[in-house]
Amino acid sequence: MTAARSDGARRRNRKGLETRARILESAVACINRLGYAATTVDAIMQDTGLSRGSVLNQFPTRTEMMVEVADYAMHATIRHSNRLLAEFGTSREAVIGFFDVTWKGQQTPHGIAMTEILLAARWDAALAEGLKPIAEQVETEIDDQAGKTAESAGVEDLAAWLTHVRVLILSLRGIVIESTYDDDRPAIRQAVVRLRQMHERQCGRLLPGKP
Repeated sequence: MTAARSDGARRRNRKGLETRARILESAVACINRLGYAATTVDAIMQDTGLSRGSVLNQFPTRTEMMVEVADYAMHATIRHSNRLLAEFGTSREAVIGFFDVTWKGQQTPHGIAMTEILLAARWDAALAEGLKPIAEQVETEIDDQAGKTAESAGVEDLAAWLTHVRVLILSLRGIVIESTYDDDRPAIRQAVVRLRQMHERQCGRLLPGKP
């Protein structure tokens, strides 16, 4: 391949990656604004100004697009949480602050989009099948990150900590679903308070020494 052809291929490849990123971010925005069912190829076209051919060139089917959106949204949520955890002065503080970090992450546009896609998979076998390997990979990444933070803070019972992390994530995701249509209900606020108390008690049991 000549240098000119190589440069052209790189430009086309870069343009394709940029287009793909635009579609993924647009899908997250559309899911938050319109809901999963209304986030169609036409909605993405209208939001991005891209042609149907440009969208379908990246994602031949809506299911393929939504599987990739889920992957994109899950990893964006992980990166958001990691940035917040890195702002704590010590690993111990990060463990204690894990509840608020998780709660904030679930409420981001990416977190909400991810939850909407997971709910849709209940009725879409092809989508559910596509999400399985992504969910398994993400769970491994979360366990790795949460485990390293806890280990650095001196937590010895890592199995108990990782189970606690999983309970937090699943519980807070459920509360986000409830709060999307009415976040001012007393039951919602009480549930968040109760979960935070549970987290604080677990930190008291697992972290060595006094706070």
